[in-house]
Formats: sequence, C-alpha cells, structure tokens
Amino acid sequence: MISRRTATIGGALLVLLTLLATRAAGGWPWFSARGALAALQRQPGVSGLAEGLSLIAHQYYRQPDMAQVSAGALAGALRSLGDPYSQYLSPQAYRSLLGAASGRYTGIGVEVEPSAASGLPVILRVLPGSPAAGATATEPAGTPAGLRGGDRLVAVDGVSVRGMDVEAIQSRLAGPEGTRVRVTVDRSGPGGGVASLTFTMRRAPIVVQTVQARMLPRGVGYLAIQMFNAQTAAAVTRALDGLRARHLRALVVDLRDNPGGVLQAAVAVARDLVPPGVVTYLQPRGGPRQAIRVRRTRPLGVPLAVLINGRTASAAEVLAGAVKDRGAGVLVGEPTFGKAVVQRVFPLRGGGAVKLTTARYLTPDGHNLDVRGLAPNLAVAFPGESPGRVGQPATDPQLAAAVRLLRERAA
Repeated sequence: MISRRTATIGGALLVLLTLLATRAAGGWPWFSARGALAALQRQPGVSGLAEGLSLIAHQYYRQPDMAQVSAGALAGALRSLGDPYSQYLSPQAYRSLLGAASGRYTGIGVEVEPSAASGLPVILRVLPGSPAAGATATEPAGTPAGLRGGDRLVAVDGVSVRGMDVEAIQSRLAGPEGTRVRVTVDRSGPGGGVASLTFTMRRAPIVVQTVQARMLPRGVGYLAIQMFNAQTAAAVTRALDGLRARHLRALVVDLRDNPGGVLQAAVAVARDLVPPGVVTYLQPRGGPRQAIRVRRTRPLGVPLAVLINGRTASAAEVLAGAVKDRGAGVLVGEPTFGKAVVQRVFPLRGGGAVKLTTARYLTPDGHNLDVRGLAPNLAVAFPGESPGRVGQPATDPQLAAAVRLLRERAA
C-alpha cells in the first residue's frame, strides 16, 4: 500500500489536477498580482522573509543565483505545509507535467510511483512499443532488453533518485527527442536475489494510451482506465462504441491502480457512465461547496460494475464515487486510497509553477473520502502481487466476482 502520509502520485501518475490559464490568458497570478502582494505583505512573518532574501542578495560573500535561491525558498515554504501534494515545480518539471496531462510527451515511456518500503521509486508500467520496452542493457552483459513493471528505479544518468518526488524523476527521464538516457534499476530475481541493471535508450515521442477494452465471453465488456488525461474521455467513448457494436450486455470498468489525473477528464468519462446530475462537490477554504455536474449524457443501458483497490485514487475515486452514489453501478474489490483533495497548478514567471491543494472533494452524497477511502459494494480481495493475473477472469478473483454479478443482473 502506498504511504498515505508521504506518497506523491505525479508525473505520468498525476494527482487530481486543474490546469489554470497562463499569463497570456490573464489567469492567476497575473490578474491581481499587485493587490495580492499588498495583502501578503500584511501577513505575519512575510516581511522577515523578504528581509532575509534581501540580505542574501546583497550581503552574501559570493554573488548568489537569486532565481535558484527564490525557487528554494518557495519549495521550502510549500514543504512547511506538511502536504505531500503541494510542491514547487521547476520549469522542466512543469513542462513534464503539462505533457503528461495532455497525454503526449517526449521521454522513455514508463509510469513511476513512490515506494515507502525501500525509498526507491517503482516502475509501475512500461508502455508497449516505447523506448523503455526495448531498451538495451549495457550491464551486465546478456540481460534481456527492456525495463519491466516492478523494477526499482535507482538512478538516471548516474544521479540517484532515492527520495526524489515523481515529478522530478519524470522531468529527468523526459528530454529532447533522440537524446540518450541511462537508467539504473534494481530487479528482484528468483530466490529473493536482487540484480542491479543499467539500460541505455533514446528518448522518443510518447502518446499515453490510457484505455484498453475487449469483450469477455457472454457479452461482458471489459474497459480498463489506467489514468485520466486529455485523451481519455474520447478513448472511452470510442471503446464503448466498439463494445456496443459487438452486442454489449454488461460492462466492467477497471479503475484498479488508477492514481487519478485531470479532473475534467474524469468528469467527461462520467457522461458515458453516470446519469445527468452531480459527479462531485468541491469544497474550497471559506466558501460554499461547488457542484460539478454532467448535464448531457449517453445512457449506458447495461449493468455496470467498477473494480477498485487501494491504489484507486483522486480523480478515479471521483468517478467511482459518482457511480456508487448515483446508483449507476456497483463497486467491486477493496477500499480505495482515500485522496480527497484537489490540486491546482499556478504558472509562475520564469517558467516554473506551484502545485497547490486548494479544495477538498465530496461524493454526490456528501461523503468525504480523505484517508478512509471509498468502500466497495462487494468486497473481494486480490491476494499477492501478480500483475500478470490482472484482467483475466480465470486468474483475477475481483474481475471474476464482477462478471458473475453482472451476468446475474443481465440474465
């Protein structure tokens, strides 16, 4: 299970995210910068911070890089909030985040998640056909090509990534098309041994395929959504059209291990699964809660089950909560992660950005899922860690339970 206190799901595995307008569009922080700065100067301690920065700029014995000093001060201020989801993004990390949210970026094609157990981030998935899938092993000789899900990421171009946040790791893996990158991983082998492997590859354009669909026997469709980005809603609609053409009688939507993503994408997917009405509520500081609704929907018209587990988080919990509370289907599996806070990304002068928690979200029935998560209607455990067993009813007990339930309802 991901640590609830320290995990930051980011990069290609995004937290619930709302991208704001840039300076050209007149969005924050430009529209009222003067008034905001005047109000800030009246806050306790802020004048001391400005004085300290002035001392560094003018009294430090060497000429400081004030852009670097200011970025460090801002990063430290965000860390002081004690919120693992609020952080400063360097210009490179911000570009990487924008690319992941759009579903298109240049890199090696891996999804990474933090690991509290070893301190080393873990490769969750390797995208088929990506540079990572065919990477050449430079040491030890004879190692089969390709990174694998479950590999623990040790270093990128010789720089240790231990304890590094996911956005920073993804920004190191990203880069101009055709440039080379060297990745070192620890890989568990038979008998409990661990091998240190190094792979070299060239970065290439990556299009993140977030949706997979196929038809199971007796008219049950299987639709897996791995995350939510700008391409996801259209991909879900196309997949459902394809399943309907094959005489869909019931549908399983797999949100297991889905860490979230772009809120608008999850709401757009809800149009295909949930009746018109509230999908979620946002509760900002000191203001009324705001209803996020879908008004025009395409009725699914068949029984629905949604698979969830302890790594279903953020925007994926928004969609699962809407399905449950609106009576659109049943949830099968294990309680979700419990990340019920919303981040917004504020671009800054100089190319960086601040990712800041600005609100909580509630399910349509007003439930706060933070930490506790979302409980399934039908609890089914998935023993062990066997990614190869997922998605096959014969070896996936949660999917098998959902299929049995849907066949009973569709009979």
